[in-house]
Formats: sequence, structure tokens, C-alpha cells
Amino acid sequence: MALAGGTLGAVTAGQLVDGAPSAQAADLDPAPFTLGVASGEPNHDSVVLWTRLAPDPLNAETGGMPAEQVPVRWEIAADENFRQVLQSGTATASPQSAHTVHVLVRDLAPGRWYWYRFQADGTYSRIGRTRTMPPLGAPVDRMRFAFVSCQSWVGGPYPAYRDLADQDVDFVIHLGDYIYETANGSLTEFRGLHARYKTSPDLRAAHARFPFILTWDDHEVQNNYAGAVAGGTGDGRPFLERRANGYQAYYEHLPMRPEQQPHGPEALMYRRIRFGRLAEFSVLDTRQYRSDQALGDGRKAPAGEVYDPARTMTGPAQEQWLLQGLSESAAKWNVIAQQTIMAAFDYDLGPGQIVNLDQWDGYPAARSRILDFIDQHRPSNPVVLSGDWHTHWVNDLKTDFTDPASETIATEFVGTSISSGAGWDADVRQGLAANPHVKFYNGSYRGYVLCDVTAQRWRSDLRIVLNARDAVSPAYTIAAFEVRDGIPGAQRIDAGDGLVGKVTDDSTGAALPNVEVAIIGADGNRVTASTTDPSGEYTVFVPPGTYTVAANGVGYNRASSVTTVESGKPTRVDLRLSRAVAHASTGRTVPGPQSQATTSDIVIGNDLMALAVSAGSNDGQLPGATVGKPLDLAAVGHLDQLDWLNLSYASTAQPRGANAWQQLTVKYTSVEVVATTDSSAVVRAAGTSTDFPDVEAVTTYRIDNGQPWVTAETTFTNRGAQACTFWTGDVIDHDGAGQRSGIAGHGTITTGYGSPGDYVPSGTWIGMTGSDRQTYGLLYENSSFGAYGNGNWIMSQLQVALEPGATFTLRRRVAAVDSGADSDPFTALARL
Repeated sequence: MALAGGTLGAVTAGQLVDGAPSAQAADLDPAPFTLGVASGEPNHDSVVLWTRLAPDPLNAETGGMPAEQVPVRWEIAADENFRQVLQSGTATASPQSAHTVHVLVRDLAPGRWYWYRFQADGTYSRIGRTRTMPPLGAPVDRMRFAFVSCQSWVGGPYPAYRDLADQDVDFVIHLGDYIYETANGSLTEFRGLHARYKTSPDLRAAHARFPFILTWDDHEVQNNYAGAVAGGTGDGRPFLERRANGYQAYYEHLPMRPEQQPHGPEALMYRRIRFGRLAEFSVLDTRQYRSDQALGDGRKAPAGEVYDPARTMTGPAQEQWLLQGLSESAAKWNVIAQQTIMAAFDYDLGPGQIVNLDQWDGYPAARSRILDFIDQHRPSNPVVLSGDWHTHWVNDLKTDFTDPASETIATEFVGTSISSGAGWDADVRQGLAANPHVKFYNGSYRGYVLCDVTAQRWRSDLRIVLNARDAVSPAYTIAAFEVRDGIPGAQRIDAGDGLVGKVTDDSTGAALPNVEVAIIGADGNRVTASTTDPSGEYTVFVPPGTYTVAANGVGYNRASSVTTVESGKPTRVDLRLSRAVAHASTGRTVPGPQSQATTSDIVIGNDLMALAVSAGSNDGQLPGATVGKPLDLAAVGHLDQLDWLNLSYASTAQPRGANAWQQLTVKYTSVEVVATTDSSAVVRAAGTSTDFPDVEAVTTYRIDNGQPWVTAETTFTNRGAQACTFWTGDVIDHDGAGQRSGIAGHGTITTGYGSPGDYVPSGTWIGMTGSDRQTYGLLYENSSFGAYGNGNWIMSQLQVALEPGATFTLRRRVAAVDSGADSDPFTALARL
């Protein structure tokens, strides 16, 4: 039987996405061991060895193997040259398990390295390295390990694993999302996905170099599934059948012990692993037994069922097992290795609360039972390791997260993803100010966490790669934190080896949050950018070279400095910004996650706000009708959360329905800066109505110092010979986290996109806000307009009749203000 001559098979539907890395034959291990070797689940006297026979690994049906059993020889040695083979044997690779092999090697000496390999049909696999844990209860001087998670195939070729494989660690912990599912929930599909992921040479290298300890999260089956409740529709098959298939393929393709083998849709994954007397790891499964997410999942204000004490993340049996283990542990460090962020995080900067209901925030009673137990029983040095959210965090864990002065009882390290993106990064960044127990956060980079532990201290280095889509991307430490024995809470001990700095007000010295810091290369092109955190700090990573560091903050003049970055050395550039006066010009932008305008558009601003008006940029939702209209808007100390302002429209029919916002009936053909002095600036846009070509529309934007608004006046002039009647007004579309609308006299509007309604304002304003404590508003000259919209967008509506030669002027102020601690964020508009 010839097993060594396979080729790469065709990829099944759903396995490849445009832009994903593709496997080449040269990247694979020698057939039939194309997917490499791995070891895992080490204890003091045993370890699991793994391989799969797959000469054609991307043939999801068979892997290129015949439908028959194949004997596979294995050896484990005391040296990498196999001069001293300690044990050997033969395992059977069967088609029922996709020709995977699991060998549990027993009776090994504790605390030492071993080398292993497989042989089939006369061909040897690559040599793998593994190790056992120290003797149970023995004193241990040092432990080094890494933890990883979330390795979406489409996110890149895994340069983080390339860096990890060069480290000197005892083992690796994987906290879940080893694969990302497709709609197809068949066993063949899951097997094909696992095979595709292992075509990564860097993932295979890490597996061959270190033993892995693994637990799953949701994507091994289906995004955000909860217990027996599906997270989506999938391919229509019963969910527990999908779960059984996902569990089976997971076990088949990873070095798991026999007791972890699934039985249909069930598998025992939680277990305890000890590293001598130095550390004890409780590895959790927070998917298989959890209650369904409350309130339909997502990020929402917690209420009602969220607080039900019967709700669980772990199931009662696993929770009791965890607490009993913590109470009985004699280890110096007690580690809970699990999936989602345990610390509380409020995305709403105001008095309200927005939390992620898939994380422990959606199960507060279950979290409290664990943290209260830790508080009462005081196990030695509790540390929680988490993944899932594709970002680096260091958190203080408390029994009362609402009280910053409450005692810290444990430390949480959250590792960023190996490759999966973090589209929510901006939402987290803007919420940091409301969560002082978060000691560090960065969502810009992919990577992992490297831990170095002694009896006296725990050190975590947060590793990152510059570009997850570059297989040879350089890697850096973005920050290092230390926990001292007996003192819960991590302290930063190393700023990392990036380009760092602080941005402050040059008059008061106050730290400036939400300032964009751009790194410009010697060729004048932007290399990367970051945004300052609530302490005014920023961190970026760039290759060695000379750069311009440029800071751009709303309400401030720009500042820059030239610096040289050297390899392996931290570089610090602090910048001080002076307050701006009224201005209007091209050449700058309004920073923020929703920012669309370019330096060719016009920014009009002062010391309190900035508004970007399109001078050529086009928004896909306002095709051909974007020029002359605001794209970006922010108050001082904030980032842009605006999608756009449609100022204004002139339509034959009254806008109705879910797409009423898309009024494309005023098109400006010219935009210019009319005047600018130190006290005021004026921009003018001129055009016509597409429904009434004889109706001229001219909007004039004016800003003065010391005012948190831009005055906007749109004058319609009927240049034709016939009278006309049309509907006019404006539309606000806010696209940031926690978006909701407000109307004078009606408070906050949160109805869904497809359910717009009519409202009669009792005052002169409409507005929108989000979770960043920033409110946008349109404040009109009078209240003779109607309002129409929902929680996603809001518009004003007014019917106008114009005789030939007549004019009508729609006057309003475009405001962006900090709503502070107001319980109603729209109170800020009523005060203007």
C-alpha cells in the first residue's frame, strides 16, 4: 500500500474564503504525515502523542487514504537522535477516526523532555518534542508556558505561531476557537477544516516543539452556541448532531486523552493539571453546559433574566468541581484556564450599562459565586487566563466591579488572537474610562501571551505580531506585567519594545484621550496609527527606521516630531498639543472608528468640536449625493462615531419606510472655504434638487470659537417659472456602539431599523448618541417640523411651498457635546 505519493486535493465548498492563505505541497510534512505530529495532555508520568495519515490532506472525505486500517509504528526516546529509545509500539489508524492516531505513553520519568516519531509504510514522520510535568507535590523553581486562542484561517498564515515556536516554554495552553466553523455541520466538513488549519507550517512547528493543553470555545461547533442551544441556523441539521460532529473532529485531530473522547454530543473536557507544587490549572469548558445567552445575546443593557441565579456558564457539577479544587489546592499559583472575559466591562460611559451577554457579564450570578468563593476561601494566588475577544487585556478581578476602591482578589490575563480580527476594538477603547479595573488593553495586534512563573512572582509578556497576514511578520512584546506572591493584581514592569508616548495639553499638562497618533514613513506615507487611551498613552510597532509621529485630536492643533526607531529598543515620543481656534481647511481629518473623510475634504472646527464636510469623498449609502454633506463629527476628547449627516434633501414625496433616510435629492456641485479668521470660519456648498432642477440649494456652515456647534443654514431658491412644493429636512446616522436616537419630548428612541415612526417634537432638537458619552444633535430655529425614524437613524421633515423667485432657509445648529454623567444623554442638547 503506497501512502507517500499524495497530492493536495480539491477544497470543499465553504472551506476557503477569498484572501485566505492556501496550502502548497512544499509547505506540508512528508506524506502520509502531511499534517505533522503533536503531543499533549502531559502529567508527571504520561503524555499523549498524535498524528494523522493523510497523503491528500484537503480531500475532506478520505484524506487520500483507503477505507482500511493501517498499522502505525511509534517511538519515544530520551534523545533527539533516537539512540536511546525508551518505548515503542504499534497503533492502528482506522477510517472511522479519519486515520488519526492517539498514543497514551505511560511510565515516563517526571519533569523531562522526550522526542518521538511515527512510521507508516516505510516513511518516518518528522521528530516531535514533548515533556512531562514535574513530580506531584514537588517544589519547582520555574515554569514557562504560553497561552493562545482564536486562529481564524482567513486571518492570516499564523506568524504568531512562528514566534512562539522559537520560545523556550514547557507547554502551550489553547483556550479555544482552534477552527472556525462553516454553515455545513457535517463530520466531513469539520474534518476538512481541521486538516486545512494544520496545513499551516507554523502551527505544525509549534505542535511538534511543545505539548499542548487544549479546551474548546464555540467556533469548534458554532458561533455563540450555548449548551444544547444552537448559535445559528447552520445547514438545518439538528444542533446536537452538529455538536457531535464538531466534538468528534476536534478529538480526532488533537492530542487528547481517552477520557476526553466524545460520546455523541457529549465529552468530558474540564480537568485539572498540576505542575509540581508550583501551579495547578483548572481547565474549564464554558460552552457545553452553559445556559442560553439572555435577552437574545449581543451587547445590551442587562435586565431581568440576566440576573437569574440559576443561570450558569459551567453547569452545577463543573462549578462545584472548580470550587472544591480551589479549596483543596496546595499549589502556589491557582490558575483557571477558560474562554471568555471574566472581568466586568461596561461599554456605556454614561450612567447606563451595556455589556456582552456571551461573556461572564451575561452570567453575573455565576461569576459572583466563583469570585465570592475566592474572596472567602483565599486560595493561593488565583490567576484567570482567558481568550475569545481577540485582544490583550490585564484586569483586576473584584467582587464589586462598580466600586473602584473595592479589593482586588485575583488577576485576569486575556490573550489576543493568533489571527482572528477584532472589529469591536474601537468600542472597547471608548469604554475604558468607565472600567478602571482594566489595567491594560490593546486590540490592534494579534499574538499570544508568554508566562514565566516562579514561587515569588508571575510575569506575563503580551506578545504581538505587526501584521498577521505576513508569514514572517516581526514579533514584539507590547507590555509586560507582574503579579507578586500574595498580592493580587498585576503591575506593569515593562513598557515593551514598541514606539510609545503620551499626548498632553501644552497649557494644563492634562492627558488627552482619543487623540489619533499616526506614524509617517520617510516616503510620506502613513505606516500605522493608534489612538491614545484614557491616560493619553499610545503604543505602536514599526520596523527600524526614521518616522514622523503626528498627533491629531479634536479641539487641538496638530503636532508632530521626527524620531528614529532602533531594533530591540523602546522608543518614546511625547507630544504636547495646543488648543485650536476656529478653522476650515483641507489637509486634516476628524479621527475615529467611523471616520470616512480624507485630507482632500474640508474640516471645520474650533476648540470644542470638529466637522468634516465632503469635498469629493463618496459614502456608499449616499451615492452621488455625498459632496457638501458632513461625514465625520466629534466633540473635544472624543472620536467620530457618525456615519453621515444628510443635510439636506428636497423631495417630491414625504419620506416613508425603512429606507426613508436615503434621500438623494440634493446634490451639491461645489464646496469651498469662504472665510477663515482666528474667531470664525465659513464653508459653503452649492447645488440643486434632483426632484426640482429649478430649486437651488446653498448650505453655509459657520463655526465660532467657544461654541460646541456649527451653524448650518440651507437656503432653497426657486429659480423657475412655476411654484413648487417639496419635503425637506435632515437625517442623522450614528454608527457607533450603543446607537440610539432622541427627540425633544420623546426621550430616547430604540426601535429597530425596520420600524420607523412619526414623532411630534415638543422642542427644537433631534439627536443621536452611543455608548461613548457623546451626543450629536440638530437644533432648529423653531419646532415647526416633524420627526421620523428609529434607534438607528432619525430625520426631520418639513413641507415647503415656494413661489417663483421665492426663498426658504432651514436654520439649525449641528452640535457634538459630551453628555457627562447625565442619566439622559440628550439633556445636553436641551441645555444648548
